[in-house]
Amino acid sequence: MTMAHVTTPQLGALHEVLRTEAVGTAFQPIVQLDDGMVCGYEALARFERDHFANPAEAFAAAATAGLGVELEQLAIRRALLRLNDLPAGAWLSLNASVEALLAPATVEMLLAHAHRGLAVEVTEHVPVRDYSALGEVLDVLRAAGILIAVDDAGAGFASLSHILQLRPDIIKLDIGLTRDIDTDPVRIALTRALVTFADSVGALLIAEGIETYAEHEQLRSLGVRHGQGYYIAKPGALPSHHIEPLL
Repeated sequence: MTMAHVTTPQLGALHEVLRTEAVGTAFQPIVQLDDGMVCGYEALARFERDHFANPAEAFAAAATAGLGVELEQLAIRRALLRLNDLPAGAWLSLNASVEALLAPATVEMLLAHAHRGLAVEVTEHVPVRDYSALGEVLDVLRAAGILIAVDDAGAGFASLSHILQLRPDIIKLDIGLTRDIDTDPVRIALTRALVTFADSVGALLIAEGIETYAEHEQLRSLGVRHGQGYYIAKPGALPSHHIEPLL
């Protein structure tokens, strides 16, 4: 995507969003698959429809316009404002690109809330060119008690490279691996291997995109202990009560 693909309305919407801090947050529960107990919530940015049709469009336009890190920082800041509303014992999982994590202001913001129970999911807009620099930042966050997660495991070489280079505390199975896992022997075999790998390195494995009972039960039978997805709960408002099982 080039600057030519950022339309004038999109650029205007970006500046309006940044000026007014018009980023909402939806929260999707991450649960224990055996009993449905909520362990954490992934924070997902939301935008008014008259600004952007969906979050992916907003972040893609921002990255192209050179405003990607600024928009990510705003989304993180807005999500952190809800920390006091989290049920006791639940962690908050935040998405951050490599570019955003290499920005000192992002690290400072995360460290200021490190004692509250945070996880950072490393997303990728462009290939990682300097794992050394990224690793140094993640070491600082991890030393402060922030969990490091790698997203989209099983989606391709890049995600496996992240796992090898970054040694995450959390590995999130890609939705493409979860989808139809109850009927696909190849997906079953790869997930079984990732379960063994995660157990051997002491990482928490979380399946994303669980949409059916059959997928849920297959993942459980393979030893995946945590997950999220529409079958469990759609992204939405935080509950106003203590953590209760969702299933």
